[in-house]
Amino acid sequence: MAVVICSALALSTTGAPAAATNHGLLREASNLSGLPVLRVVPEKMLAGAQYDSAILSAANREYPRSLRSTDAALYARLGLMSRVPQARLVSASQASRAWYDPAARKLLLRRTPLPQRARIVNELVRALVDQNFNLRRVVGLRLRDRDRALAAKAIVDGTAALASGVGGSPVRGTPLERFLQLESSLDAGKALAKQLRYIGGSRALASALRSFPQTTEQLLHIDKFLEREPALLVPLPTRIGDWKLSTSETFGELDVRSLLLTFGVSNAAATAEGWGGGRVGLYVSPAGETTAALVLRWDTIDDATTWREAVTRYVGAAFPDATAYDCPPLDHCWSGASTLASGVLGTTSVFSSGPGGATLAAALFART
Repeated sequence: MAVVICSALALSTTGAPAAATNHGLLREASNLSGLPVLRVVPEKMLAGAQYDSAILSAANREYPRSLRSTDAALYARLGLMSRVPQARLVSASQASRAWYDPAARKLLLRRTPLPQRARIVNELVRALVDQNFNLRRVVGLRLRDRDRALAAKAIVDGTAALASGVGGSPVRGTPLERFLQLESSLDAGKALAKQLRYIGGSRALASALRSFPQTTEQLLHIDKFLEREPALLVPLPTRIGDWKLSTSETFGELDVRSLLLTFGVSNAAATAEGWGGGRVGLYVSPAGETTAALVLRWDTIDDATTWREAVTRYVGAAFPDATAYDCPPLDHCWSGASTLASGVLGTTSVFSSGPGGATLAAALFART
């Protein structure tokens, strides 16, 4: 363990660019991570435009246009962007200039400027995770379960970062940019990997790579991971009056925390810790209008009450022009560019944003 820590400290101080020396760096990645080398990792050096194109094509396979469009609509309704532009996909791999592609099982390197040594080691650790635990099994997971996909990506990236010493970038930019940076959760993955290694060595960390955290709650709390505590089910009705559910996806503890943090809501992490399960969906009216509905289940009534207080601060920051009005049986409604509504009943909360939001929220509220 001491050798690994000292090697990691030495590596993190090595900021000079490194050419592709797969064999030596692969052994270094193995020593730092504790993962055995099963085979050589093929590599390909690409010019800047070719590298960017390869990264974008690979990312589009995992995060297709249809899902990006859905997310853009949801993000707009959650106040993360002022309108719904054509969804763009920004890859952090382009900035790092080195990326391991699990589908092709190949290390891609940008020719100029050369990637730094630590970045190459980071991606080679990801390659070793793939060799030992098969990352192809997460292909398409983002389409099936947003929260589970975020948790899986975070523990893999966190394991690599713990070995290589690579750190995350400061959270800044537009609300959407801040939210997406928080969603990447490199620090959370790194923290869980470090905790597991501390309590049980490489074998304990391997358990999280063999069977990924099932939720971001398990990612953020080692006790939840060790217990393998599942998320509470949150079904959304396929129809509410004339409104039809067009799509829905899981909305986990990391989503709740990131949303609150993006808008500077105090005690965001503590509020999100009460998460028990969640789902967000888009309802479409006969006229083609879309409204987002977020339904969360909380561990306790106190946790739900904490969310009730936090959501008003979130609305004030995300929708500063919204005007509050009473709308029983819901707790709060707001008018403005978008109709907003929020209510808590027992351990279930409902939040909606969009045309007819109060009506939809009241209908969902009645079903809790």
